[in-house]
Amino acid sequence: MKVTTDASLFGAWVASLQINAIQVLDIGAGTGLLSLMVAQKNDATIKAIEIDTSCYEQLNENIRLSPWNNRCNAVNQDIREYESDKSFELIISNPPFFERQLTSPSHGVNLARHEEGLSFTSLFFHAKKLLHKEGYFFVLIPSNRKEETIELAKKVDLFPHFNVEVKQSPMHDTFRYMIGFKATPIEIKSEVITIRNAHNEYTTRFTELLKDYYLFL
Repeated sequence: MKVTTDASLFGAWVASLQINAIQVLDIGAGTGLLSLMVAQKNDATIKAIEIDTSCYEQLNENIRLSPWNNRCNAVNQDIREYESDKSFELIISNPPFFERQLTSPSHGVNLARHEEGLSFTSLFFHAKKLLHKEGYFFVLIPSNRKEETIELAKKVDLFPHFNVEVKQSPMHDTFRYMIGFKATPIEIKSEVITIRNAHNEYTTRFTELLKDYYLFL
């Protein structure tokens, strides 16, 4: 699984919000990018759940080698079967959203990028089940699934609080949304983040968020 720019931005943005979380859950953690980015900026205990065994092995190794291995735990399990006696103040997910696109020959990549194993409906149901009553659930989604995502969230009584449009450049349309949900309706905080400016340089906002994670920026 590659480290993508949009996932890196998502992790940095969520971490920058400094959500007062004791317990954090990363659903579909992949190789641990989001968990480790959040761990770098927060003192919470983090559960990183990944269903695919090969991804889990890399996830576990990345956590073990990180400075935050005492607070991060990798779990090789399907979120639909996961039970916890604790609720989570912060849940994050870069979910499988390529439902109607071509599949990869790799079954592991399919699980990560497609909705074969976990539908959006199931994702929101289980996130709400595990979320603290005052907690936040953050997702990264493609622009063409924003309205669908918000409607699915409403069905389990989750409402958008943060809404961030992500653009490649000022000349491009929005290609991702980073949305934060809560269990109570609340005024939405909106923002547009552009990755590169008209001169193809990283924008000030992007640099501000990613400077503590990228080696060269």
